[in-house]
Amino acid sequence: MLWFLLIVVLVNVFAPLYCRKPDEKFAETLKQTEFTSETPGGEWIRCIDDNEEALLWRLRMIGAAKKSIVLATFDLRADESGTDLLAALDHAAEKGVEIKLLIDGIYQQLFLNGSKEFQALASRENVEIGVYNPVSPVGLFKLNYRMHDKYVIVDDKMYLLGGRNSNDIFLGDYTSDINVDRDILVCDTANGKGESLQDLEAYFQQIWNEDCVKIKSGRKKNNSDISVSEEAADDSEGTESNLKNSDIVNGKSNAENEITDETEEKLSKYEKQYQSLEMRYASLKEKYTDIEDYSSWQEDTIPANKITLVNNGTHAGPKTPLVLQTIRYLAQNADNVTIQTPYVICNGYMYDTLNEIASHARLKIILNAVEKGSNPWGCTDYLNQKKKILNTGADVYELMNEVPVHTKAVLLDDRLSVVGSYNLDMRSTYLDTELMLVIDSKELNQQIQSTESTYIEKSKEVLSNGQETEGGQYETKVLNWQKKLFYGVLRIIIRPLRQLL
Repeated sequence: MLWFLLIVVLVNVFAPLYCRKPDEKFAETLKQTEFTSETPGGEWIRCIDDNEEALLWRLRMIGAAKKSIVLATFDLRADESGTDLLAALDHAAEKGVEIKLLIDGIYQQLFLNGSKEFQALASRENVEIGVYNPVSPVGLFKLNYRMHDKYVIVDDKMYLLGGRNSNDIFLGDYTSDINVDRDILVCDTANGKGESLQDLEAYFQQIWNEDCVKIKSGRKKNNSDISVSEEAADDSEGTESNLKNSDIVNGKSNAENEITDETEEKLSKYEKQYQSLEMRYASLKEKYTDIEDYSSWQEDTIPANKITLVNNGTHAGPKTPLVLQTIRYLAQNADNVTIQTPYVICNGYMYDTLNEIASHARLKIILNAVEKGSNPWGCTDYLNQKKKILNTGADVYELMNEVPVHTKAVLLDDRLSVVGSYNLDMRSTYLDTELMLVIDSKELNQQIQSTESTYIEKSKEVLSNGQETEGGQYETKVLNWQKKLFYGVLRIIIRPLRQLL
């Protein structure tokens, strides 16, 4: 057994070693792709950086849905903001909106197994739950391949895509322990003909139909008795289970009606959760008064000339570095390139990409300072690899923001912005599914440039010659001895592995 576990660990640790080469055919495709346009297209955009606004816009989108909702997310939790989303989805399903919720199998296992609210939603009519690469004994050799996408699609009319997970750390105002991130809201004013919207819908259908996605359907409209039990939702094989009709109550929950001992036996085992979710949704409508009647979509967005969706593939297996390959291609004619990433974990091809960009452009990399980073592996690798990163010729900015910055973005001169879920690390490059939007909009680029300028003021600039310059708003923070000891030990532990990458 120990030998088996050791093999599993080694396979998962060394998986990036076998996926370093770019795709030559994709390189030719890039040459044929138009990433810019001289006239606005039919898609309008809005940049969302604030966590509370990020929750509000999601609720507005779900509240506006008439036909269908797709929500795909890496990390959905049954915390406050996660339950807010479950309540909004449950209310939409009760109205007859078709719901498809796609979640990564690891986080479903970690954070949703014990959620009665999640199980209640899974049992609803019109609801399907897709679990990407669920954790199972037979799938241990694929454990490292995860779905890192984060997006919402509503009614073939709009979508939201970015780097935010669906929990309190990234959504709402429930905790001070937050990370800052970025979403892009895209409204299609061309009646379902927006190019990036169609591409995202096609991408979703592709990943939804992957063999590694286990589908769990709630009750059917024809009352076929099919539902998802707690056991089914936890089953890695995704088998459907049947419940008796007597266990299912159709129709709208009435949160105001008291559940008596006599009627409780006749109610669905999730009826209390349905009522709890309905009451929670009612409180959301009191807090955010326009989530069902918001209509200023075009007024609160700006036109984009062109939006192009980029991804690494949908399968649970080794990935070709298509996202990074695209960024490298786009940067070849740029004079200024700014990369915002939570951390940097590179192999040879990735260092080569940074060298290539820095050879002809001013390259800035903004990442969380070790003193502020929320990912210990990323911080440790930076301490070990800092000299290599600086030797690429990039100007590195160690960001001391009030809270960690989880944003992933690339700015190319004053026109193109690349925003989404891709971190500048080997996991995003070779293992996980990732989505990025290449957006041709000078106005959006300017908005993001303004944010990045603020981050630079809060950073310490580090050059390859050893020169360090503190920004005007940089605040020094010294690691305590416990953190120093922790990172010191971790640097030793990961160094032998790091030398193999």
